[in-house]
Amino acid sequence: AAAQFETIIRGTNQLATAVGTSAQEVIGSLKNITDGQLTLVEASKNANLALSAGFNVEQIEELGSVALKASRALGRDLSDSFQRLTRGAIKLEPELLDELGIFTRIEPAVQAYALSVGKSVSQLTQFERRQAFANQVIKDGADAFKDIDTSVVSTQETFEKLVANFSDL
Repeated sequence: AAAQFETIIRGTNQLATAVGTSAQEVIGSLKNITDGQLTLVEASKNANLALSAGFNVEQIEELGSVALKASRALGRDLSDSFQRLTRGAIKLEPELLDELGIFTRIEPAVQAYALSVGKSVSQLTQFERRQAFANQVIKDGADAFKDIDTSVVSTQETFEKLVANFSDL
């Protein structure tokens, strides 16, 4: 487990450096946004997935915030919610997002993005399509859960935080 942890952190360092940030910043930010409910390994794995898809730190933080609110609203595990949200955005799979109550569709997101950058949809690269979808997922997720108050600590959050702390130890 320690060797696997070391490998994951090394990967986070390399991926974060490639986008001009540090692993400590990305992981620390995710741990902070999710109120410590993700273990270092969970935060690193999710960060690695998002970083490898070309997401920047701000997008990763926003995905973390949406995942926290979705898990709170739906009574779901935060780690699972974050993973579904990130994978759905990266793989352009609305079905993963539907399970979280986020109903983003690819073509309208891509069309709006193309219009905003002065290109036709056919001129967009796969990276740009992914960015368009991810940005729309973040917007739709923030809108869907805008009324969720995460300032009140729930029993579920307390237990997830406890489990994360034990796992990190």
